[in-house]
Amino acid sequence: MSGRPPLVGKRALVTGSSAPLGAGIAERLAQEGAEVCLHGRDAGRLEQEHQRLAATGTRVHAVLGSLSTDAEAAAVADAVEAAMGGVDILVNNAGGESAGGGRTEWLDVDPETWNATYNSNVASMIRMIRRFVPGMKERGWGRLIQLSSVSVDTPMTLIPDYQAAKAAIRSLTRSLAMTLAGTGITANSVSPGLTRSHGPERWLRSIAADMGWPEDWPSLKAQVESTMIRNFAGMIGEPVNIAHVVAFLADPRADFVNAQDIVADGGH
Repeated sequence: MSGRPPLVGKRALVTGSSAPLGAGIAERLAQEGAEVCLHGRDAGRLEQEHQRLAATGTRVHAVLGSLSTDAEAAAVADAVEAAMGGVDILVNNAGGESAGGGRTEWLDVDPETWNATYNSNVASMIRMIRRFVPGMKERGWGRLIQLSSVSVDTPMTLIPDYQAAKAAIRSLTRSLAMTLAGTGITANSVSPGLTRSHGPERWLRSIAADMGWPEDWPSLKAQVESTMIRNFAGMIGEPVNIAHVVAFLADPRADFVNAQDIVADGGH
């Protein structure tokens, strides 16, 4: 289709968008016409992404802060509303790895780590949803898009706290869609497979060090894709692959897609 981009007039917040996956999602939404707000906890990376997107002519803002407590999340939300006036599209991407590290066995994960991982991956999303849903309801339109993980379907003995948190995201998304039935707001989740971002790249590099594989990313990527990847596409995902899925769910034309989890893993 040609003409006016579908998200013109919409305001999108992408949490955790100082990292590659979130930044890629924000860039894709901006390409679709949305005014976007970046968010992250790393000031240097956040400013770098802010400048990169601003250079393209995008209406972009950046808000620094943690979502780990109610007070911190409220401060982030206040700053977002001061910058854009409200949020029509909330992409809950902040969270990330197990609080215990990326190679922790089941019985080595203590309850404190379970709680910390749940807080960073799930409670952080809940804080932002609770803040921005009332405005969406008043306007009669909104998009809530949560990032889960394909590891929910193929759990390992490693990082059980992370996998359980990602499973909770799918569940809360479906119950949220039920709660918001008839309001004009949809709630969906996206479950990426192995996709290049800071956490997965660190994990792959740790494996490469153990195996004596090449360190430069193109060579390492080729090695991993030839020996480890078991998807039909035969590839590690890039942020843009996931960003396309998020942009589809954010589109007003996707209003018949609700309470779903979209798996983007190359066909595992």
